[in-house]
Amino acid sequence: MPATDGSRPRGWYDVFGRRAFFALDPERSHRVALAMLALPLPWRRIGHGVADPALATTVGGVPLANPVGLASGFDKACERLAPLGALGFGYAVGGTITLRPRPGNARPRIARDPALRSIVNAMGLPNPGAHAVAGALARRARTTSRWVSLADEQESDACAALDIVAPLADAIELNASSPNAGWTHRADHVGTLVAAMRPRTHVPIFVKVPPFGTDEERAGVVAIAQAARQGGAAGLTATNTVPVTDGRMSTGHGGLSGGPLTARTPEIVSALREATGGSLPINACGGIFTAADARACLDAGATTVQVYTGLIYDGPAIAGRIVAGLLTR
Repeated sequence: MPATDGSRPRGWYDVFGRRAFFALDPERSHRVALAMLALPLPWRRIGHGVADPALATTVGGVPLANPVGLASGFDKACERLAPLGALGFGYAVGGTITLRPRPGNARPRIARDPALRSIVNAMGLPNPGAHAVAGALARRARTTSRWVSLADEQESDACAALDIVAPLADAIELNASSPNAGWTHRADHVGTLVAAMRPRTHVPIFVKVPPFGTDEERAGVVAIAQAARQGGAAGLTATNTVPVTDGRMSTGHGGLSGGPLTARTPEIVSALREATGGSLPINACGGIFTAADARACLDAGATTVQVYTGLIYDGPAIAGRIVAGLLTR
């Protein structure tokens, strides 16, 4: 299992950190990680963050120190975005959140597959609700650009959640594609949500679209992208997890992330860029572990990349490692 990018030496996480975390079940290890992030540790040094103006960029009008972001799902309550940002991410997406608190699905609802460097989750979007998240954001300092992911189905709920958290965020990401959200993500509905949300905030709204493999799926995702653009979205995040059947989940199904998505993500980015005529910036998300993975997505037309499963498998230095690798180009 590769644990480094290029010739970078193995760090503490590669030697024993991963083994310690993986000795616990996935949810417990996640809770331990979040608890550790609450400690006043030197997170910038731990993350080996690299600051270089050569990698500064802008997406949807949001200035970023570098194009490597943390995807939604890791910090569902938006309580640890400051230490996560200090690890070296150019931006961090908190949530996904909803207007009202959600407990999520019954356990078991997450599983790892180390051979594939992948995760399947059927979490069901557990979160403390928009008011609690706004309180957390108000109490925490910014260490990087912070975004919030929203996933309410009803227009009134989505707009109410937006009104609560948008003043405390640099961008909003509408999760219009989670296999665990519990509602059908149709293009017309996504367009209606974006159009209703757009006049209520000055911060940009990005729409997270589902993955596709078949021509029919591609047409559906392109329709969502076009509806998002017409509604006033600032860009897209491509893509969410891949829906899979998995008997380990209490629901019998979940969303696949990590290694199996690495090769397909640049292809999807390229297809979406072509289909939209390059009119919407794209945040690539899915199976990004190394600087080479990030380069493939950027070369395909992405403006930024987002990491999630790579943080689980490669540890807190992943952002610094990818950024350093991009600088060698």
